[in-house]
Amino acid sequence: MAPALIALTLAIVACSPGTISRTEWQRMPHEERVLYVQSLVGEERARAAKGGAPARHTRPAEEYVRAIDAAYASGDARAPREIFAQLAH
Repeated sequence: MAPALIALTLAIVACSPGTISRTEWQRMPHEERVLYVQSLVGEERARAAKGGAPARHTRPAEEYVRAIDAAYASGDARAPREIFAQLAH
């Protein structure tokens, strides 16, 4: 990941609300959804680098966005972060 993208992702995580709701997710443009998921992946990788649990999300962010969208299409009402957490390999 390019240093500028890492910095942008960290800035978004630092400035973003703790949890995005289903309604907020559905209002977000696709590009913002991808960026949000990238921030979740980055957060997990940062924890792993500090000696936490190993990173479990290894697929591209786009795949997680599609999976979250599919969960909402099937009636899931959980926050995107909660759905993302269950998509780990």
